[in-house]
Amino acid sequence: MKTELLTTSREEEYNQLILKDERSLFNSSLKFRELLRRITDATDYYLIALDGDRIVGALPAFLKLNAKYGNVLNSLPWYGSNPGITVDPSYPARQQVKVSLLSAFRELAQEKKAVTSTIITRPFEPDSDLYREHTKYDFLDSRIGMITTLPEFSDTIDSDLMAIIHSKTRNLIRKAQKSGIKFWHDDSSKSLHFLADVHRQNMEVVGAPPKGLELFDVIPRIFTYDKDYRIYIAELDGVKIGALLLTYFSKTVEYLVPAVLVDYRSYQLLNLLIFNAMKDGSGKGFRYWNWGGTTVPSQQGVYHFKKRWGSDECTYYYYTHSYTDISHLLSQSKETLLKEYPHFYVLPFSELGNKGKEGQNIQLESPE
Repeated sequence: MKTELLTTSREEEYNQLILKDERSLFNSSLKFRELLRRITDATDYYLIALDGDRIVGALPAFLKLNAKYGNVLNSLPWYGSNPGITVDPSYPARQQVKVSLLSAFRELAQEKKAVTSTIITRPFEPDSDLYREHTKYDFLDSRIGMITTLPEFSDTIDSDLMAIIHSKTRNLIRKAQKSGIKFWHDDSSKSLHFLADVHRQNMEVVGAPPKGLELFDVIPRIFTYDKDYRIYIAELDGVKIGALLLTYFSKTVEYLVPAVLVDYRSYQLLNLLIFNAMKDGSGKGFRYWNWGGTTVPSQQGVYHFKKRWGSDECTYYYYTHSYTDISHLLSQSKETLLKEYPHFYVLPFSELGNKGKEGQNIQLESPE
């Protein structure tokens, strides 16, 4: 078995590989690669494993070059980007593929003179022992992954979906349904700008950095509306009061950006949008709803909000390896590393003395 970098001539074969695994996530797609190219100012290195001339596995990565404190390699950067390693489900030596790709990732980091590299596993990754043995990690961090399995679409989808939801959330959905809120989805620039503006306001309220405006600018340039993404809008008495951005890939709906005007939070409109978006997702043939990563106790409210949607939870990991003396990194503040390495995970902030407790790629959002 050999490993090499993905080339343009093999991109269609790569696409076919990741679609063979129904658990493949939006962030393993090449459209997502294009998104990262535009918003991270970093270089992609997508590793593939070959048996003969057949691609049997893949590991996407991005490299932050020429940063002040050294190069950093991630698989992948940005919020909750954890495609992990994809292996052809029909290939018998799956662990061998993963070991080869982990070794190639480490060799790539050394070749590019990275100070640290981080492998991020995807939710429900079955080979945690393999990663622990073969990543040669110096630091270990984690998040809680949460995924709801959507009921199969039928005439009873409303009751089937309500059956998996916590009673408190069911009551909030019914409250929103009685409030007169109207909702729809569309691809207008006005809806996208509304979503971006309200998201920014929400993040300012909780003191968290918003997803940058460049994200909302490039989405319609890269992705196809209603195939790759949707924007749901909520309206009350002719006033737009909330929005929800979702992306679609393989069998999974990704919960990407919720946004609710602060003065209308009591109407529980986000619960209403999610409930109807889940029904729509089931009708489009999707099986999973991925809530993204959550950190507790700092996001305890967000955790409970997601848990009440019948989600299963798991722990996924950040395995960070250092290749040189990193005392110059450990002496920096959290704010300095965030500024110098936007979107990238460098090392756990808990290693910076008392300057921070949480890892860098935390999924930032506010609970309803």
